[in-house]
Amino acid sequence: MEGWELSPDRKKVFEKMMATDPIGDPILISKCQLGRQYGTLIVSNNGFAWRLKGGYRTSVYQIGTTKWVRWHDVSRIIPEKPEKGVIKIECFKRKKGNLVVKKGKPKIFRWRAIVNQNKGEKKHHFIERRKDFYRLMNEIFERNKVLQIPEVSDSRM
Repeated sequence: MEGWELSPDRKKVFEKMMATDPIGDPILISKCQLGRQYGTLIVSNNGFAWRLKGGYRTSVYQIGTTKWVRWHDVSRIIPEKPEKGVIKIECFKRKKGNLVVKKGKPKIFRWRAIVNQNKGEKKHHFIERRKDFYRLMNEIFERNKVLQIPEVSDSRM
């Protein structure tokens, strides 16, 4: 699991995320791009949390944006380019915690997640680590998914 631990430049963000979301014991921690935004990803048996990294392109309204997704709100994880650390995460859509249903089926949306290199991480190690991203995310999801989707959830998407 080497390389999935906290990189030194993420300590403050990690502490904020651990204080605000019911993450539990983290399994994976990495810099990760979600959609077009860069941030930090923390994955546990409870779900995954992501926090936007503030930067010169980040608007004042977006600073500190966080996502918290329980595994019961994930439909599936799709390998898009696993060798490049790119996956798609399909999630059940929620509005104020309630499941959004259309024509008797839950609505689904997709996020594209890309693992990024940690500060000071050697290039060859990063390449190997990003190859494992899909496998590890999928293993954690499969271990923690549920058969029945709850009507209400504390996920923030």
